[in-house]
Amino acid sequence: MKMIIVISVVFVMMTLAPLLTAFIYYKTAKGVILGINQDKVRDPRYFSHSFSRMIKKALPDIKENTIKLSKEEHFLRPEDLQKIEEEAYRRVGGVEPVDEMVLAVGENFNFPEHILNYSKEVFSDKEITAAVPRLTVRAIYSGSRIYLGNRTSIDRWVDAEQTLAVYDDCNLGMAATAGHVLTLGKNVRFRRLYAPVVYFGQYPPNLVDPMEGRDEMTFMLPVVKDKRKEKHVTHENMTSEGTAPYSIVTTKTMLVEDAILQGDIHTDGSVRICEGAGVLGNIFAEKGILIEKGAFVVGNVFSQGKIEIRENVMIGRKGRVISVISRDRMTVGENTVIYGYVSSETEGVVCPIYDTEAPRYSGQYNFADYVPEELHVRFDNLQDYVKADDMAFRKDLGVVSADIPQGAISIRRSMFYGCANMKKLTFPDTLEEIQDFALRDCTALESMTGFENTGLINIGVSGLENCNKIKELNFPKTLKKLGNASCAGMTELIKVVFSEHCSLEEVGEHAFRDCTSLSDISLPDSVTKVGVSAFRGCSGLKKISIPKTVEDQPGIAELSEILPDAVVEFREEVTGA
Repeated sequence: MKMIIVISVVFVMMTLAPLLTAFIYYKTAKGVILGINQDKVRDPRYFSHSFSRMIKKALPDIKENTIKLSKEEHFLRPEDLQKIEEEAYRRVGGVEPVDEMVLAVGENFNFPEHILNYSKEVFSDKEITAAVPRLTVRAIYSGSRIYLGNRTSIDRWVDAEQTLAVYDDCNLGMAATAGHVLTLGKNVRFRRLYAPVVYFGQYPPNLVDPMEGRDEMTFMLPVVKDKRKEKHVTHENMTSEGTAPYSIVTTKTMLVEDAILQGDIHTDGSVRICEGAGVLGNIFAEKGILIEKGAFVVGNVFSQGKIEIRENVMIGRKGRVISVISRDRMTVGENTVIYGYVSSETEGVVCPIYDTEAPRYSGQYNFADYVPEELHVRFDNLQDYVKADDMAFRKDLGVVSADIPQGAISIRRSMFYGCANMKKLTFPDTLEEIQDFALRDCTALESMTGFENTGLINIGVSGLENCNKIKELNFPKTLKKLGNASCAGMTELIKVVFSEHCSLEEVGEHAFRDCTSLSDISLPDSVTKVGVSAFRGCSGLKKISIPKTVEDQPGIAELSEILPDAVVEFREEVTGA
């Protein structure tokens, strides 16, 4: 009997030992931050950008009708489609669906009239017109402008570098995005939308000015974010003439009537912004949100339920990017304008038409035009710069130049992120840091006056990523760290110079990834760390000179594999006399 008990105890201990060990480890181990690539979250055009970069990178090596992407892909040119369409008339059954990718390089692309189905992507670096009713396409990318005529259906995504005009009864698949302007007709279905400005229920060129009839001074009022000015209310209505300088926190349904709320709304119930009322902050609701005719919200709008936006509503503000997100269905009314990102996790509908016999758009299809107002960013003094919003100019396409004032020590996180028309930036000699994403996607930036004379110590994550027009970087001797992807995607960067006695210690992961024009580089003797893929994709790199002490670093050890033709020169440590 004792033997049976002993065996049972041993069996139980053996069974529980792994669980006990795991429990002890879980309670004592420090948490590890996962290295998740968040580009898909930060950039709503992530997938189209990835696709277009992949295509452009492979274009020089095209062989006949084959392009090497992740694998070899057969593609068709516009002239090939014309032949297919012509041959279809000679046989019974009409035109078969196109199963190959379509590439129109260096020319505008018009979808042929009688080919209605494309099961792979369509790419053009010029304009794309889709005036074929009942056209279905997997995905479309244009390096310029696109318009989609009535009853066009997109399976995955559609993206235009400049403008995208969508007409009636279109289905936009998973995402429709544009670099400048997106216009949407009536009865349009969507899941995710993005552009610096999105017009709903409107057709170019007759787009409504969202500020018409609104008081500019209202939008100059400060947004109240002070926790001490929050009102925890138990009633349902807020009626107040003029402005209400506080935020609202409640568990009830919230109704804003005849008032301008200067703060946020946080509620476990629903929210109704009545006709003509407004909210300068954000709205967060566990239930539905209704924004009535002529109302406005300057901040973000988030609902765990449905969102209904009626006609002549404005959400966001010119030059700022906000988000309108619904976990349930979303409907948007005519002549509404939203600045930024719009998402419905079930389905979004623009100006729904329930009567199938109701008239549809029957005019001429047009591209949406965009002419940005040029903005030269200057600050009267350092105090004005310090007080400016961290993302004051994020994705503002009007910015063409900026002067950082003397005395400033940093360009703050995302401050000029996506200012794709900014050509010139002036740096003060007091600058010490370019923070994460501060200048990312400034794709027209070509002049960086005073950069080499700064006291720059650190360039943060993606600080200069995709600044494609910069041809030369002269780093000051104070530089210590290049963050992850800090100089990645600078495709026209030819020359990198580190000042004599430069104190650079760390070259982050992907720091110079895809700098395809860079031919040689010499890292300072002070470097102790070179992250993985620091030079991956630098296809033009012929020579790299580095201190021998870092030859085993991940970004160096992989060079023979990722850049087999590059000459790597290891310098011996120089000791004092």
